[in-house]
Amino acid sequence: MIWKDSRLRQMGEILSGIKVLKLFAWENAFMRSISSIREKEAVTLKKLAFVNGTITFLWICAPFLIAISSFVTFVLIDEKNVLDPSIAFVSLTLFNTLRTNMASIPQLVAQITQSRVSLKRVTDFLLSDELEGRSPDNDTTDGNAIEIDGGTFCWTKEEPPFLRDISLSVRQGSLVAVVGPVGAGKSALFSAILGEMHASEGAVQIMKGGRLAYVSQQAWIQNATLRQNILFVKPMDREQYDLTLSRCCLKPDLKMLPGGDLTEIGEKGVNLSGGQKQRVSIARAVYQDADIYLLDDPLSAVDSHVGAHIFKHVIGPNGALQNKTRILATHDISVLSDVDKIYVLSEGKILESGSYRELLNQKGEFARFIEENLKKQNEDDEDSSSEVKENEEKATNGMSAGDLRGQMKRTTSRLSRTVSRTVSVEEKEKKKAKFIENEKMEIGRVKASIFWTYFRYATLHLTFLFMLGFAAFKCFEIGSNVWLSQWSSDEPLPDGSQNVPLRNMRMGIYGLLGLGQGISTLIATIIMAIASTRASIRFHKTMLWSVLRSPMAFFDTTPLGRILNRFGKDINTVDVGIASKLQSIVTMIIAIIGSFVVIIATHPIFIAVMIPLSIVYALIQTFYMATSRQVRRLQSISLSPVLSFLSETVQGASTIRAFGSQCEFIQRQNMQVDTNCQAFYTSNMLNRWLGVRLQFLGNAVVFFTALLSVIQRRTFSPAIVGLTLSYALSVTESLANCVKIWTMVENQMVSVERIHEYSQLTPEASWKTESIRFDLNSWPSKGAITFQNYKMRYREGMELVLQGINVDILPRQKVGVVGRTGAGKSSIALALFRIVEPTEGTIFIDGVDTSVLGLHDLRSKITIIPQDPVVFSGKLRVNLDPLGEHSDEDLWRTIEQSHLKSFVLSLEGGLDYEVSEGGENLSVGQRQQLCLARALLKKTKILVLDEATSAVDMETDKLIQNTIRQEFWDCTVITIAHRLYTVLDYDRILVMEKGNIAEDGKPDDLLENPQSFFYQLASSAGLL
Repeated sequence: MIWKDSRLRQMGEILSGIKVLKLFAWENAFMRSISSIREKEAVTLKKLAFVNGTITFLWICAPFLIAISSFVTFVLIDEKNVLDPSIAFVSLTLFNTLRTNMASIPQLVAQITQSRVSLKRVTDFLLSDELEGRSPDNDTTDGNAIEIDGGTFCWTKEEPPFLRDISLSVRQGSLVAVVGPVGAGKSALFSAILGEMHASEGAVQIMKGGRLAYVSQQAWIQNATLRQNILFVKPMDREQYDLTLSRCCLKPDLKMLPGGDLTEIGEKGVNLSGGQKQRVSIARAVYQDADIYLLDDPLSAVDSHVGAHIFKHVIGPNGALQNKTRILATHDISVLSDVDKIYVLSEGKILESGSYRELLNQKGEFARFIEENLKKQNEDDEDSSSEVKENEEKATNGMSAGDLRGQMKRTTSRLSRTVSRTVSVEEKEKKKAKFIENEKMEIGRVKASIFWTYFRYATLHLTFLFMLGFAAFKCFEIGSNVWLSQWSSDEPLPDGSQNVPLRNMRMGIYGLLGLGQGISTLIATIIMAIASTRASIRFHKTMLWSVLRSPMAFFDTTPLGRILNRFGKDINTVDVGIASKLQSIVTMIIAIIGSFVVIIATHPIFIAVMIPLSIVYALIQTFYMATSRQVRRLQSISLSPVLSFLSETVQGASTIRAFGSQCEFIQRQNMQVDTNCQAFYTSNMLNRWLGVRLQFLGNAVVFFTALLSVIQRRTFSPAIVGLTLSYALSVTESLANCVKIWTMVENQMVSVERIHEYSQLTPEASWKTESIRFDLNSWPSKGAITFQNYKMRYREGMELVLQGINVDILPRQKVGVVGRTGAGKSSIALALFRIVEPTEGTIFIDGVDTSVLGLHDLRSKITIIPQDPVVFSGKLRVNLDPLGEHSDEDLWRTIEQSHLKSFVLSLEGGLDYEVSEGGENLSVGQRQQLCLARALLKKTKILVLDEATSAVDMETDKLIQNTIRQEFWDCTVITIAHRLYTVLDYDRILVMEKGNIAEDGKPDDLLENPQSFFYQLASSAGLL
């Protein structure tokens, strides 16, 4: 279970970060990692299979061992004891009755062992420390919404404090800003207020009855409609809802969504852009009409003009929340003059607090922070405060394009966003409102090809030997029983004693036949253990390869829980379930055939009885199996939503708890579990229904066998009659077990069917280039990019998102791509990496048609710094270099260039520091810096940026920008910009509009034309 948990945990991380894996061509590295864990798991599976096989062998042989020891003891203790049919076959019937129950003991022991492990894990989880949460009895002093006095907070009781000596008071209805460098503890402070951290000293006091709303730094989006995401758990109020949409700038987006606000949003919001996800998150909080709002840098992911609108109409002093208590973590210094109070954090401590002007006058950390970011804006500034005002006046009074460009060059710019979104609204026009595809469910019997696939994966010769082994076992068993009938028919000597030589011969041969049963069983079980383990390993490997080779469209429309269900429950069924059931069904079928052969050989007329009984049996079996099979499929399919919803809930747990909506989500999860349990309950009731009818048929077989034996009593010896009746009695249980086990086999073959489906997914293009006529190692050497009549759509039947792009990007050119939402900006980046294949046209890089290159060859030669900083659990060095291609010296150099060196040196283990799942022990800003280090380590001739510094403070932003300019000066840089000031110093601007390049030119030239799209975008962003 340890290896299984480890494999599933890493598989979940891989699926969550699959976009990054594809962009960096890391699939092989992570496939090797999963395979390594799987190999260790396979060793355990092999040991388990051999142990189970050995135990099965012992218990199958046990009835015979009991029989021979009983008979031998009986005849040896007294020479007058003669083994007659009445003794032999009554005893044999009792022993055979024990056989099935004794054979099930190994499975029962294994299930009890697994149950104990599972129960212990559940018990440990239920008894683990719980979050203290917010106490409803806490209250603040009059007029305060939140109070903390000398608070010290840590993530767990075992860890050292992360926040120390925190004292703050937030007045009701005030707007408070929290600022500080990356890793200062801003998000942690919010977690402490929400009760997500352990308070080792002090406590958080929240005004009595105060309802909280929380907007996390990385938006949490549910797999539900846009409307459901905003309403959350609150009922619809149309007026308030429409007002919320307007204030959060979502009305224009609804026009582009195929189903409006009823459009289904994919898992993690894959069909929304980063800015749209954040606006939905803000709208959810606004609609809840809470008393206290905790806003963790929510505007960093939205376009600048949209952010200005939201701050003015929602968060700011005159916004919709003006009478609410608001705490805003931010790196945007432009809003700080509008807040009531500012707290400056550094290294988990509050260094300063006060109003904007008070902090400036103190000439402390905050003043130096502001001065550093504004010192170059105006040469004649008197102080930092006047600088801000003067810049505002210039912006509002107007200035020349050259002046504007000069000013924006001097302001701290953020690394722009290139799009690494899998799918955005602009690429979803005209798509059906339902985004997630329904899970496929087969109808009818499991196809013979699925059985054939399993046996092929187990290898056919091993399958044949396994069946041959159990056939030999049955032959030895029948032979031993026939021999027993002859033994029991031997006449005693005239004095009533045994014929000792004949008795010894009978015992010896009977023992040899039993030994044959044991050896054939042992060989068959060992072969089955080898074959089943081999099949299991191959199924997992094939499905893993197929899933990782699938295009992004598959992951966008398939919930993570659905895929994990295949790698979890379905693989587990193949690992430990199918082998034992196949072994049982083969044994049962051979047993039934053998029993009827013996009965018919004794009473040929029994065929007349067997035909109608077989018809009834077939009807019962057909009805039961058809129903049970579909119930099993429903059970498998209904489990996927349970896992998906659970995964989604865990990811958004802090948001759910902040809104106080735990009960609602527990109720939703319970409803999904109930749906799954309905299928489980129905399956159990079907088994009871079957048991009653098969018991009746079995009794009918015994009745007619006994009746024929009585009618033909003069024809057969008592020993033969006893032998026949013993097999007739065994048929009763064998018939019932055969249908049940065969149904179990078919039900478990549904897992093979589901695994086989995911093993046949439509793959991406080849990862490797088939044939090349140039040196791939030195390509690209210049970084020239050409789009030639490039058209692209996301799926067949959808409209084009790029409608004939023609553009030449020169080597070393710095190009900004801008445009309104839905213009096609994201599609440019996705096309470059061939995340989506073209409908028509070509992209050339250094004169090479990229469509002829393998995807790994292409993607490994281009670098992207994505907006969403994805990191994986494991060592820090593996996160930087999963392929293991670089030395420690290279790693430390890139860490220093990304301004993480001091932080990494402070970590226990340095490069071997263990990053937790999802990078939870790193701040979002530190994760973004880690992504920058990856890009520096990779260092290719083409770099694509996607708002890579949205979560870092301005000082760090400036340092990172300088690093980019120094390290990538000789590279082609493409930035898909949402904040226009980040690209005003670029060589060239491409303005996208409705999938076309509407404008192409230098920033100065475009800004000089008031009619240009770029001028209008700059104007709407408040830059003119």
